[in-house]
Amino acid sequence: MTRETARRGLLGLLLLGVVLALTGCRGTTWSKREEVRIGQQVAAEVEKVYKLDPDPAVQQRVQLIGQRLVAVAGDKDFQYSFKVLEGKEINAFALPGRPIYVFRGLIDKVGDDDDMLAGVLAHEMAHVNRRHANKQYTQGLWRGIVIALATKGTVRDIAEITDALLQLRYSRQHEYEADRLAVEYTYKAGYDPHGMLRFLEMLQREEKIGNRWIETNLRTHPFSDRRAAEVRKHIERVTGQPVREAAR
Repeated sequence: MTRETARRGLLGLLLLGVVLALTGCRGTTWSKREEVRIGQQVAAEVEKVYKLDPDPAVQQRVQLIGQRLVAVAGDKDFQYSFKVLEGKEINAFALPGRPIYVFRGLIDKVGDDDDMLAGVLAHEMAHVNRRHANKQYTQGLWRGIVIALATKGTVRDIAEITDALLQLRYSRQHEYEADRLAVEYTYKAGYDPHGMLRFLEMLQREEKIGNRWIETNLRTHPFSDRRAAEVRKHIERVTGQPVREAAR
């Protein structure tokens, strides 16, 4: 067993210990205070394995967009943070109570489209605000994440460990709710809510051409075609205007 393999296996065990210690192995939901504690502890372990992107301009861009969203839609009980991880994955994820991570691959894919990036961050922020991870944990899914990490000790490719971390699959209802709130958050923050639609349409295009870096994302954020249709309807409800042709 290599040092790197051992380190990754240890991460899984640490995360398992963190979550089970903080929850007492129980199946009830967490309080908001518990969510914040769990988010802080798990984020600390995540950042021991996954490197933060070294570009300060990229980190600042994500922070500024994220905090602009927090100003209009933040929950005072949560301490939000927005960080970029190295990696080609076109994906983002949120931990309970506060931390939101975006992979550099997603940043590169959206380019200079701040509205699209705002839509992604707003979607993840909605998962935090609506406490979707909390609800999924009661079904055993969060425990499944950390157990999966603990059993990944022989995996050489860090992308597979990333996949294990992102095994938390929100229900269709949770995904649709996060999409709707993303439209509302971005609109209130002064971003173009069509950015969320453009992102989903980009996912559809990448899926069709078989982009392997989009596959992990689609396993955690499925139904991109239906989601795009629902987002289109909600943009019209929120703005009172038909969806612009340029966004289609």
